[in-house]
Amino acid sequence: MRRFSRILLSVVLVSTAVVSVAVDWNATHIFNPEWTPHARFHDVVMLWLLSGMSIMALWLLWRRSTEPDIAYTVAMLVPVVFWSPFFFITLVIPGTGLKADPDEILPIVAGIPIYPNVVVATVSVILALIGYSLYRASRSEADV
Repeated sequence: MRRFSRILLSVVLVSTAVVSVAVDWNATHIFNPEWTPHARFHDVVMLWLLSGMSIMALWLLWRRSTEPDIAYTVAMLVPVVFWSPFFFITLVIPGTGLKADPDEILPIVAGIPIYPNVVVATVSVILALIGYSLYRASRSEADV
């Protein structure tokens, strides 16, 4: 179970970094002429930080250690902390939005617009929490 947990957390870390760079490295974000140069700078800094933190979390997760709790906790927290603002930031900062393209047509399910980035955030957070829970469960079983 611990190995599956490590693999699941690794998939979430890698996909979080790769998907974020792939989605932002285009005309809707970093190369968007409507964005100020400083906003583009901040997006690149955020992507660099996310990628670096993901690499560090992977290193912690796969190295030999007498304190694996730290590695699994960090590996869970990196994607959870990164994706969490997708659930509340539009309420905290007026004028922000979840759509990269204002003309984007969103699917609607039961009258609720479905934002693809929120779906990715939700899946990533759930998988990270499952991976961490599996590790904690395997640790509890080993202590018994």
